[in-house]
Amino acid sequence: MLNLMNSSALFLKNIDVLVNNPNIPELDLLNPKINIINLNESPGLISLPSLLDYINKKRPRVILTNRERANRVLALGTPFINYPIKIVFRVGMPISTALERRNLVKRVLRKYSIKYAYKRADLVIANSNKVAEDILDITGISTDRIKVLNNPTVSDKLYELSNAPTPHKWLDEDIPVIMGIGRLARQKGFETLIKAFYKVIQRTEARLIILGEGKERDSLLNLIRHLGITDKVALPGFTSNPFAFLSRASCFVLSSAWEGSPNVLIEALALGIPVVATDCPTGPREILKNGRYGELVEVHNHNQMAEAILKVLSSPPSPSFLKDAAEPYRAIPATITYLKVMGLLSD
Repeated sequence: MLNLMNSSALFLKNIDVLVNNPNIPELDLLNPKINIINLNESPGLISLPSLLDYINKKRPRVILTNRERANRVLALGTPFINYPIKIVFRVGMPISTALERRNLVKRVLRKYSIKYAYKRADLVIANSNKVAEDILDITGISTDRIKVLNNPTVSDKLYELSNAPTPHKWLDEDIPVIMGIGRLARQKGFETLIKAFYKVIQRTEARLIILGEGKERDSLLNLIRHLGITDKVALPGFTSNPFAFLSRASCFVLSSAWEGSPNVLIEALALGIPVVATDCPTGPREILKNGRYGELVEVHNHNQMAEAILKVLSSPPSPSFLKDAAEPYRAIPATITYLKVMGLLSD
């Protein structure tokens, strides 16, 4: 969404980004032409009065939401909006995956609220075909109200940041470095990646760097210690510039149990870095064109992941070939498509 906002600023005069919490590091990366509006409320229903006050006073032509909670809150407020406005939901993850993690009562209630919300949207944008199919299955809205649009992921800023000084000594050595990037959470499947890496180094020398922070840190560190590989694995934490790491990696591994259309996989391809990805719902198979641009492995299968990593390290595809896969996700063309679909830019 950051690239979408920044690229939109090239075409639109007025863009407001509404936040409940202004203490978000990524906001510093927004184009200075974009207005940051702090609603000064906690997320959820409590923010509805502030949201409606903003909408009815500022009267934007389009409002685009990017979170399920925001979708539901905005839908509840639609009867109180006093002028015609286009309401657009952007969905980046399969709804069914979130529903499956709740108990039966919460699942039924949440599904009802989602159906209510989506029927009040003028347009729903999905970031992959499988996400769109999931929306149709869960909400029952008509197909003509859903558009599948590529994430505007690959910008000039990506390449600029990738050329920053080497951020870790391993990246200056001749030993291959495998990269994982994401929140240290169960969704990201880093336990599988660490177990796969352990298998890899039984057959070749390598290092593993996982960027990110989260509640699974202690569990992952315990696994690393248990396997006796503390000298070969680094968890540096969160970094505002993962691309300086990624551009120097020998292989990027997406080990997630589920995703939408993972930007980091696209970014690795754009930098010409060989990839291995779990064939998880919903994006990797579409991005990698059924395995043409990278190895696809079963979710949670560390043995299969290890074999795929070894294959990539021994015979990596050419960077120019990999970069072709990222072309549909270039920020400016993708943003133009977004703006046209939302009626903010004419042909």
